[in-house]
Amino acid sequence: MLVYFFKHLPKIFLIGDYIIINLFLILGKLYFFNLDKDFAQGYITQFILLNISWFVITSMTKPYKCLAIKESSLHFNALTKSFILLAVFSAIYFSLILPVKINYRYVVLYFLIIGFFMTLTRFVLFLYRKKNRIKIGRKFYSFNTVLVGENKLATSLLSNDDLRRSMGIRGTYTSGDTETKNKYLGRIDKLFEDLESSKINNIIFCDNKIDVGLYKQIVEVAEHKMVRIYMAPDFKYVNLVPHYYDIVHDIPFLKLIREPLANPKKQILKRTFDIVFSLFVIVFILSWLIPVIALIIKLESNESVFFRQKRSGLNNEPFECIKFRSMTTNAKADFITTTKNDARVTKFGAFMRKTSIDELPQFINVFLGDMSIVGPRPHMLSQTEMYSKITKKYMTRHIVKPGITGWAQVMGSRGEIFSHKDMEKRIEKDIWYIQNWSFFLDIKIIFLTLYNIVKGDEQAY
Repeated sequence: MLVYFFKHLPKIFLIGDYIIINLFLILGKLYFFNLDKDFAQGYITQFILLNISWFVITSMTKPYKCLAIKESSLHFNALTKSFILLAVFSAIYFSLILPVKINYRYVVLYFLIIGFFMTLTRFVLFLYRKKNRIKIGRKFYSFNTVLVGENKLATSLLSNDDLRRSMGIRGTYTSGDTETKNKYLGRIDKLFEDLESSKINNIIFCDNKIDVGLYKQIVEVAEHKMVRIYMAPDFKYVNLVPHYYDIVHDIPFLKLIREPLANPKKQILKRTFDIVFSLFVIVFILSWLIPVIALIIKLESNESVFFRQKRSGLNNEPFECIKFRSMTTNAKADFITTTKNDARVTKFGAFMRKTSIDELPQFINVFLGDMSIVGPRPHMLSQTEMYSKITKKYMTRHIVKPGITGWAQVMGSRGEIFSHKDMEKRIEKDIWYIQNWSFFLDIKIIFLTLYNIVKGDEQAY
């Protein structure tokens, strides 16, 4: 609970502020407008403008940024600016836009009330954060980011409190016997032990003296553990692999893999689209399709309507993937994927798999947040365990949410896996998607998925 609170503090404040702004607008609407013929129009306009104004203002003043580590005084400073700008903007459009008479005494009262409750919620939550800061910090930052090597950059990183807190920098490992002056964690062999037993999210290379073979070994293990790799801009091995600039607290790093979805705004855009799209499918398609499919399945095989299976999700956390049942119940379902002319597939199940209807319940997974509409396809746990040991970069696909459809699927890598090479090609396409994500790429993949369903896919069986 504490860790969840700490991670989602910005969202808690964001949702709370919108609730306060709209709740008191609804409760006090009789005070802000006269009950004349233009009341409804004026109230709707006020509702829309207030929410749009708060969104635009907070996008500029950023009161929700880095709340997990930001000092409360800095946050209240940003909040005060936001609140003043909201009041000024409101005064302008009250007088210029709204067609109804405004009782400004009650408008002032409204802003005083929402200001009081915004401040009160922050006092309560910041006191809770202060009381549990050490306990939360130990859980949240435990082996989050570590450095390899000590140089001037490493020293500056450890002395930058904002950067150290935001990335959870714990200390330094060295390739030699000499202990570092700042937060020494051990030698490289200790790093390998901690990669196996502790939660490390990021490694920053700062040591130009490290052997190339040892560097590659660290990278290989780290990628298998879904650890992100950063390098100092002058790190000598940057020419060995593709790399991309990433700016963290105004300090440039070279990153081993480009991640557009590491940007919180892009995450919000993708999640918003997922919620809206999946809700549309659930309400207008699944609401009537589920009873129809359930009836057919019961008449044909008297099996359960849904097939639930544990699959590998974000950060390799297992989740229960939901599909319409297209096979008879069998003991091999969690270990053997579907093959051509598979005897386990029912007649109606074959039709559903050919048209991808069996995948539609996964929109429920999307709405719940376990999946995205577009992303690498989630594999069975047994597949993940097997291929993670023999396929390089396999685990990298788990740094984003799995999808109902993906770039690999629309580019021909769908269905049965015949050889290890097939899986390697699929992984290459999944990683390409992660590195090149854009909202319009998702739209393109959805369009190509629908096109392939209409056209027919030989791999769909």
